[in-house]
Amino acid sequence: MDDARAADHCSAALNQGGNDHLAMQVTAETLVGLRDIGPIYRADPARAILALSPNKDSVAFQIQRGDAGTNKHCAALVVLPLRAGSAAAIVDTADELIMDAAPAFGWASFHVGVPAPVTPRWAPSGEWVAYLKRVDRSTQIWIVDLTSKRVRQITHAGVDVEDFRITEDGRMIVYQTRPALHDKVKMIDFEGLRGWRYDSRALPIKTARPQSPNSVRTYTALVIDDGTERPATEAESAAFAQPPSVPPEAPAFAIGPNQRKAWIEPVGGSPFPPDYALVVEDRMGKRAVCSATVCKPDAWTPLWWTDDGSRLRFTRREGWGNSVTAIYEWAPGKTAPRRIYRTTDALIECQPVAKDLLCLRERSRVPRHLVRISFDGSNDTTLFRSNPDFVSLKQGEVKRLNWRNDWGVEFYGDLVYPVNFREGVRSPLVVVQYRTRGFLRGGVGDEIPIQPLANRGYFVLVVDIRDAEAIVGRKTTAAALQTTYDRDFVGQRNILSAIETSVRSLVDQGLVDAERIGIAGLSAGSVTVQFAALNSSLFAAGSVSGCCLEPTQDAFLGPMISARYHEAGWPKLADRDNVFWSKISLMMQPERVQFPLLFQAADSEYLAALGSYVSMSQAGVPTDLFLFPGEHHIKQQPAHQLAVYKRNLAWFDFWLRDVLPEDPVEREEAVRWSAMKGRWLRDDASKRP
Repeated sequence: MDDARAADHCSAALNQGGNDHLAMQVTAETLVGLRDIGPIYRADPARAILALSPNKDSVAFQIQRGDAGTNKHCAALVVLPLRAGSAAAIVDTADELIMDAAPAFGWASFHVGVPAPVTPRWAPSGEWVAYLKRVDRSTQIWIVDLTSKRVRQITHAGVDVEDFRITEDGRMIVYQTRPALHDKVKMIDFEGLRGWRYDSRALPIKTARPQSPNSVRTYTALVIDDGTERPATEAESAAFAQPPSVPPEAPAFAIGPNQRKAWIEPVGGSPFPPDYALVVEDRMGKRAVCSATVCKPDAWTPLWWTDDGSRLRFTRREGWGNSVTAIYEWAPGKTAPRRIYRTTDALIECQPVAKDLLCLRERSRVPRHLVRISFDGSNDTTLFRSNPDFVSLKQGEVKRLNWRNDWGVEFYGDLVYPVNFREGVRSPLVVVQYRTRGFLRGGVGDEIPIQPLANRGYFVLVVDIRDAEAIVGRKTTAAALQTTYDRDFVGQRNILSAIETSVRSLVDQGLVDAERIGIAGLSAGSVTVQFAALNSSLFAAGSVSGCCLEPTQDAFLGPMISARYHEAGWPKLADRDNVFWSKISLMMQPERVQFPLLFQAADSEYLAALGSYVSMSQAGVPTDLFLFPGEHHIKQQPAHQLAVYKRNLAWFDFWLRDVLPEDPVEREEAVRWSAMKGRWLRDDASKRP
């Protein structure tokens, strides 16, 4: 698609309409068509979504929007002046997303199915912005002149450009590629002529083809004016690395005025996850460590210096189950840190502007938007909403719940009420997993449309399942932590206990119908559903993706990933450990499955679910399996997202409300479920004494 057609396709990226105003409710189509500032999931937190101009009077970022009708995405580069009353402007568009393909397991890439954050970079003069753009399956660097609005491609590398930096004088761009990767792909092609050996490169659940080994990164310097290129110098390549004065093991750092530095570093001898220390250092190398109780950051704690470099700000998770985000301010050597902000909202990313912070924020009923947070007592200022009309749609009220499970572990969740909630009327409930921070869209994996369920009369309980260390405590190593968590499925027992405790409380309060409760999840969430299917009688229907854990998984996951499970104590396929698998395997004991189960799987993952599905189907347990082509762990094609949403709505409507869809295609699927239900009930009755 040429640039003109791409621009036409993306013309609605900032259109303020189109959100079901006639229905005035949140539908599956509404959610698919949301305009997102950056990717929903930040595959690489080190890559910023927001890019402030050199004088901090404007910000650049990317908006993404899916179109289920065309099954395409729009990616729009936006520039927003930070002056009051200024409007955002689209300066370029594309109809291909740049997907994250980070190296893992020694392989060149491990696709999860999430877009990569696109970080625009400003010229030192502020006159133009450079950014990565994908056209015809090639990711290159483009530049837009903000005065003339001229857009041009400046790199034409034979492979994808992965990252870049602009030199301080603005004359050159240094960019990063992996050109040797092309040769490694060719070598695997050649190897295939004699047959691929099954070895550590194997990931059979995805493909029979061996995964390409990772290759070294190459750095190239390009002169912007004339396009000449040369290999980057060592000093130029160093711009991609952590500053030499910051310890290499520091997961986060910030450099302020006068070269004042701050970073967090692991404390030696601490258990896993490690304790971290908050360290500052002035330009003379004088070091100070924050010893206050609140100075206990984690590996992802962001740090910001104020413009004058006198104070350092950082976040801290605190409150019940660490459900609250607080911002602290510290003047090293002068005062103890003090809390200046506290919220249950999700702060996706923040950057300092004068005395304030410019942040991407999400609220439970408000999609991601750009705000300016002030700490002088004034109110936060909303600078940009990419979905301004969303808040006018009918949504269920949201209530934060805090509780403990049977082992005394703190859990929290968000309860979404039915839109037309009435006291004294019991409603069906769907449990969604496994994080509840920020906008309540569709749970992790974005597959269960939360507010559309509320508009159909459901309660939705969105549960945060907590990290392993919150459940079993910290251990000596990561492997020891995982082993303890998995031993006798203590982690899953804690999670199921937490969910059941909260759900039974809602039943006892007269809110929820005990006979109409569903549960859904992706990945870790699907493990919870799988475990509940054998160990709970509370649920009447379930839906999963990224499922399942079964004795045959070694054969599908390949040697590399299987070894990770074995290190954590999971048995090998050859062990034939029936006692272990009796606690979670659906394939081995389908007759024990307590409720109907829907599988919606990516074509690169469905083999893991196939044994569970076939066994349940053969045993007469109602189940259905749908495969989505060209997808990974998280589905990203808009048509697929819409289909998953709508099928989950139809599935829970059928099993929890006895309602058949009106759409003919969806109704045909539900009629098939009805036949399954009839056979299942007859079989169950025949087994009774």
